Amino acid sequence: MIAELCCTLPQDAGIMERRRLLQWLAVGGFGTTLGLGTIGLERSLAEEGKHWGYIGATGPEAWGKLAPEYQACQAGTQQSPIALEQAIKADLAEFALNYQSIPLTILNNGHTVQVNAIAGNTLTLDGEVFELKQFHLHHPSEHTLNGKPFPMEAHFVHANAKQELAVVGVFLQAGAANPVWQTVLSAMPPQPTPAKTIGKTQIDLKQLLPSDRAFFRYFGSLTTPPCSEVVRWVVMETPVTLSQSQIQQFSALFPLNARPVQAMNRRFLLRSR
Repeated sequence: MIAELCCTLPQDAGIMERRRLLQWLAVGGFGTTLGLGTIGLERSLAEEGKHWGYIGATGPEAWGKLAPEYQACQAGTQQSPIALEQAIKADLAEFALNYQSIPLTILNNGHTVQVNAIAGNTLTLDGEVFELKQFHLHHPSEHTLNGKPFPMEAHFVHANAKQELAVVGVFLQAGAANPVWQTVLSAMPPQPTPAKTIGKTQIDLKQLLPSDRAFFRYFGSLTTPPCSEVVRWVVMETPVTLSQSQIQQFSALFPLNARPVQAMNRRFLLRSR
């Protein structure tokens, strides 16, 4: 029951709000492109005078003042990321990831590197099916575990038939090299660019995830403008390893693209074990 209360999207979100949210996602308002075809990548937030970043006058402390659409970044009470601590152990229903291999279609949107997915890769959560739209990377991690960040964090962004969002977060730590992540890192565009499919290269999505499926659940927001509070978060507890050189390969391109942790306020953080 607690899980249902904290992790179900608000019923009053409204069709227009969801449409507006999808438009922001499509042009990079999430620091990403869902690939839904709503608006092309060519239309950028910078061109609209709504540029945001991670440092200085356009950094996270200023996001809520940069545009009316970003007010939730400052005024919201269910913001992400959060510190994963003092979680309530709960009998949570397992989530199911049905991931396969996909073509490597990659882009740099100026805030992160992102890989777009094709249909058929799904997350089943709360009895609903969410389609994987894309995944992208943050350096360092946005969520923290026991008060500490990881070197990186991957976010797998899903949407259901009602265009509600669910994001699976995976921590990345230094250790053994990951050959599938290397395929992604080797294809990273050094400058902002539209999505490009890299020949016949395929990536096995399952190899990007930890085998241990312990996880946290909470209700939160996008971690970039417009910071809309419409996300069911699943953050996996066990990290995946990258080599130090792989981490440096990404950090050389994005030295900082992580929002600081936000106040928990009156939310529940649940833990599967």
